[in-house]
Amino acid sequence: MAAVDPDDDSIKRYVVRRYAYDPSRHERRHQVVAAFDNHTEYMKLITTLADDLKRRRTAGEAIDRLEHVTGMTLEPGYRRRQADAHLLASAIRHGVSLPDTVLERLDLPSNIGVLRSRKSD
Repeated sequence: MAAVDPDDDSIKRYVVRRYAYDPSRHERRHQVVAAFDNHTEYMKLITTLADDLKRRRTAGEAIDRLEHVTGMTLEPGYRRRQADAHLLASAIRHGVSLPDTVLERLDLPSNIGVLRSRKSD
């Protein structure tokens, strides 16, 4: 298997996640199972985990009805773009105007844009 670090923001990675109850946090949440740099291995693990979950349900095991397996593709720079978006949202929420030099350096996700208005003299 071509397993990689799911937090390695320098590469494209395919992340397999399991949505289930986490007793240590007392909540349901997505939990990373594994990450790959190979789409075939990623799909193979998702299929294996989904089949196992289905088998366990069929066998009558007590499994949360909301538990499921999902996956996502993370492009290089994903975490950096998310952090930049968080910084921008936090600044807006607190009424802070970021300088142009900071705004120019932000690498934002494709679904976020910045519009600025200035008072004319």
